Amino acid sequence: MTRENPQLGNLDKMLGVELRIAQILADRLFASSQHLNIAPGHYTVLSLIKLNPGINQSRLAHCMYLDRSSMVPILDQLEKKIWIERKRPPNDRRSHALYLTEAGSAALKQADGEVQRLEESIAAQMGHDNCANLLALIKQFQTALLTLQTSDRNKETANDHKH
Repeated sequence: MTRENPQLGNLDKMLGVELRIAQILADRLFASSQHLNIAPGHYTVLSLIKLNPGINQSRLAHCMYLDRSSMVPILDQLEKKIWIERKRPPNDRRSHALYLTEAGSAALKQADGEVQRLEESIAAQMGHDNCANLLALIKQFQTALLTLQTSDRNKETANDHKH
């Protein structure tokens, strides 16, 4: 083993490890773009709010597979940039409905073009068919993970009832 080429064992054959590395590299590419002044996670949140005006924090967190406590600091950051606003719906005093501000819409519109350019660059490197296949496989992987989580929760519940 050398410092430049460490032993990986089976790590390079593990889906979770390889997906995490791909996510890190994608985030770096996103961050290195001189035309993007927005974090990848912020882009996703703004896009979801634009597509679902008035969505509440819980539902947004659920869409992104985050817990509510993880969503609050992200929304705080976006609110501080004046990209979103939280409004209390008249029929539910406990939640906040989320909306893009004009500044948030402008930031998202500017980012959309650059994100599309980055996506096209990746597709050009990999091939459009390979990108479509990879996306389908990732969605299958997500479904498998969700199924396993549900199955594990059901086993835990069954074991709890035995005791």
